[in-house]
Amino acid sequence: MSRVQLVVLITSLIVTGFIVEQVRRRRLAVEYSLIWIIAGMGMIVLSLWKDGIEYIADLMGIYYAPSAIFVIFGVMIFVLCVHFSLEISKLSSNNRVLVQRIALLEDDLKKLEENGGGFESELIQQNGISNLGKPLR
Repeated sequence: MSRVQLVVLITSLIVTGFIVEQVRRRRLAVEYSLIWIIAGMGMIVLSLWKDGIEYIADLMGIYYAPSAIFVIFGVMIFVLCVHFSLEISKLSSNNRVLVQRIALLEDDLKKLEENGGGFESELIQQNGISNLGKPLR
């Protein structure tokens, strides 16, 4: 094993271990860590497989094998960008729904305060919420 392979192997193990530790400490969600763990495992495999990058470069039709690494990282960054764009879109949609629900609750609270409590029992039955904020069962 060459010195470069050894350095890449150790670096890949450290990065993969760091990601797993962040998931274990609940600092990083599992769905966000999967692509990093897969990339780390791929780096480990490529560092152990001596002619792996040359083989992959031949499959892609790239004559200079180290250029294949840049293509692989470019694809990985593209996948990350698409994944995070989908997550941001989902969170934006959820935020919009939450803002609308808060506005409805604030409107109900304003009506409740204006009517001085006579309207309270109707709102409680309508929304299924007690005056302590707990759902009625």
